[in-house]
This record gives sequence, C-alpha cells and structure tokens, in this order.
Amino acid sequence: MKALSRKRRKGGRPKKADVDRTPSGQISRAEDAQVMTNLEMEAATWKRRKIFPDLTPEEARKQEHGSVIARWLLESQIARKRRPELPHPNAFTQLHYDTAQRFDMLHKRWLAAIGAKQMRSSSEFGQVGGHPGDPFMQEVATREAKVIAEFKAARHAILQCGTPLGMMAIESIVLENQPSDNLRGDLRQALNSLSVLWRMQSAA
Repeated sequence: MKALSRKRRKGGRPKKADVDRTPSGQISRAEDAQVMTNLEMEAATWKRRKIFPDLTPEEARKQEHGSVIARWLLESQIARKRRPELPHPNAFTQLHYDTAQRFDMLHKRWLAAIGAKQMRSSSEFGQVGGHPGDPFMQEVATREAKVIAEFKAARHAILQCGTPLGMMAIESIVLENQPSDNLRGDLRQALNSLSVLWRMQSAA
C-alpha cells in the first residue's frame, strides 16, 4: 500500500478528465481566451455607446468605430445634427474620413510594394544571363511602380499642404491611431490637400 502511494506521488497529480488539451498534453486555454476576447469586445461596445448613444450595438462593435478618425467623424455629425444653425469650422467631415481611409490603404500598398521590390532579385527580370524576362513579373513590377509613384505624389501633396506638421498628423492619427487632438487642424489641412490632388488626378 505504501509502495503504491509512493508511486502515485512520484507520478504527479492525476490528469483531470473531460478537459480539452493541446497536442503536448497541456490544458487548452483557447476557450478562456475567447471568453476574454468577448468580454473585451462587450466592454468596448459599452464604452462607445456611452460616448455616442446614437450608435446601435451592431455599429458599436465594428472595428472602424474604434479609430480616432471615426470618433471625430461621429462627434462632428452629432454636433451638426444637434446645432445645424451654427457653423462648425473644425468639423471632421465624411470627406476627411474617406480621404484618410484611402491614404491608409495606399500606405499599406506602398509598404507591400517596396518590400516586394527589395526582396525580388534582378534575375527575375531577365537581367542576368540574358534570359527573357517573365511577363507576369514585369506586370507586377509595373503595378508596384505605379503604387510607389502614387504614394510619392500623395506625400508631396501633404508636405506642400501649408502646415509643416501635416505628415506628422497623418502618421500619428491615421496610421498609428493616436488621439493627437493638438494635430487635428494639421490633419484636416493635409487631408484637404490630398483630396484636391486626387480630384485633379480623376479629372485628368
């Protein structure tokens, strides 16, 4: 009896039955992690609806309403709805929001383009050994070059927008989602310049 008891102590505690486990035999915490995620989502939803009672629970759960620019847009819309007779010179409009979203997507495409360009070897373009280039890779390179040129034009427009803090405002608020309220005017000015650029390009 004593030998059996000693053997059990040496083998450690018996494993719990009816418990999900990982391939290594450890207790799976996936369910706990999902519960925490759900709780965090509900807390964020409650917080957003407390700030903006007009949001439905479904709208408050959307990721876009967690961004700084989405909050500024909603604040401006509520302010104009409550006091339509007053001017709102510092309002963050739908055009500002859409322009910011477009630049964010352009920035992501630009990062992907320059990353692919750095990784691609010159041999893929038939520049080594006299082999003809791959038409598909040439098409990809042309598309990436277009994205890079588009980003350069957008960045130039921001730098020429009239405020030296335009690019900082874009990076801080749009790309990093930082609530830099002191840069709000600079951001609006930079986005106005971008909007003008893209309208001119569309009209050309």
